[in-house]
Amino acid sequence: MTETHPAHMPKIIAHRGACGSAPENTLVSIARAADLGAQAVEFDATVSLDGHALVQHDFNVDRCSDGHGPVVLKTLDEIATLDAGGWFAPEFKGERIPLLTDALALVSERGMALNLELKPTLGWEEPTVRAIAQALKAAWPKDGRILVSSMSTLALDVFHDLMPDVALGLITYAIPEHWNERLKRHHCLSLHCYHAFVTEALAKAIHATGHRLHVYTVNDETQAQALFAMGVDAIFTDHPERMLPLVQN
Repeated sequence: MTETHPAHMPKIIAHRGACGSAPENTLVSIARAADLGAQAVEFDATVSLDGHALVQHDFNVDRCSDGHGPVVLKTLDEIATLDAGGWFAPEFKGERIPLLTDALALVSERGMALNLELKPTLGWEEPTVRAIAQALKAAWPKDGRILVSSMSTLALDVFHDLMPDVALGLITYAIPEHWNERLKRHHCLSLHCYHAFVTEALAKAIHATGHRLHVYTVNDETQAQALFAMGVDAIFTDHPERMLPLVQN
């Protein structure tokens, strides 16, 4: 599975930025991943009530900010007032939930590849994906390396209709019984799954069908080495500083 594969990502992907040492899905977390040497970063995108694409994982803002309630019930102005860093550590107080365009510009500026996860609130798949596609067309360079993934097959289908040239990945937990059929049906070039379900046989089968296998979330070096030995193409990690030496030696 070479670097010419459309869904190729570097072997170490910083999960939600470097979210083991900075508040997830913030500009400071993305910048920290780059400072630590990560060549690829992953973060999540959703949409505000008034149609702005944002970097945010959860369907509500409670866990990672000082706000409360669903993201899709808040305007951009309301979201801009929230502190998205103080929950993690006092030194990050005042960090904001980023606009997707600002995060895209930072990733491009730092020269990293991007795995962008579509994270729509159930029922808001189409407006979420439309806003994300608009942001990508406005702010992501045409030669930038990007893989768009999601657990939502509806979101993947809508995105493919809007941006058919962008590589897609299907996120699952357990391995679907007919994973190859599902990947083909939703135009996906990679399968992303929880690390416990990986076997060497699975990796070989995925590669035999021309797909790639990306695994989350791996923070133990011994476990990472075992997964790479099985044939995993890339891992998502909260601690890129721990994992990068495994592929740089």
